[in-house]
Amino acid sequence: MNLFPDIEPTRSGFTISFATKPMLSPYNQVEEIWEEPGDKWHISLRWAFLTKAEGRRLRAHLLALRGHSGVTFIEDTAHSNEGSWNGTPVVHGSNQYGVQLTARGFAASQTVAKAGDRFQLGNRLHELTEDAVSNASGIVTLNFQPEIITIPLDGDFLNHNRPRVRAMLKDPDKLPSFSGTKAGFRNIQVDFQEALR
Repeated sequence: MNLFPDIEPTRSGFTISFATKPMLSPYNQVEEIWEEPGDKWHISLRWAFLTKAEGRRLRAHLLALRGHSGVTFIEDTAHSNEGSWNGTPVVHGSNQYGVQLTARGFAASQTVAKAGDRFQLGNRLHELTEDAVSNASGIVTLNFQPEIITIPLDGDFLNHNRPRVRAMLKDPDKLPSFSGTKAGFRNIQVDFQEALR
């Protein structure tokens, strides 16, 4: 796994771009919504100041991605989960996809995760849209975005501790120049989008 360097940005922005499109009838303006798989995270990382050593590490990592070819796993350092996530959560059952997932391994009969909490399943980052309450057996139904596009196996682990998204450079032609002073580099910004390949 190609992890993004552990250089905490000044600002970390993660947003989801939805693969939906409204089609309006020219006769009565009634809308039809097209929904397709392919919702993606868009990530913007900004550093107000980087030391020379940090700048060299970051530049080397970005160059190693070779434009759109490479991928890196990025954590949103501005985010923290508020739920307890007590237990060892894993996928419960097979053939699950979409925006709802049954999971087991949680502590019994309690709110184990909060709306807005995030978890990683495989290579995808998901954000809960509702609180998750476990039953007496520690089983819970998670509602989230974006949707699952690769069907997980029964027992696949849900990573809630430092979850990451697999991403590629959004526009390699707009990489920062890393021109700075002897002290370091100022106002460096890099944009990524989720890689679904």
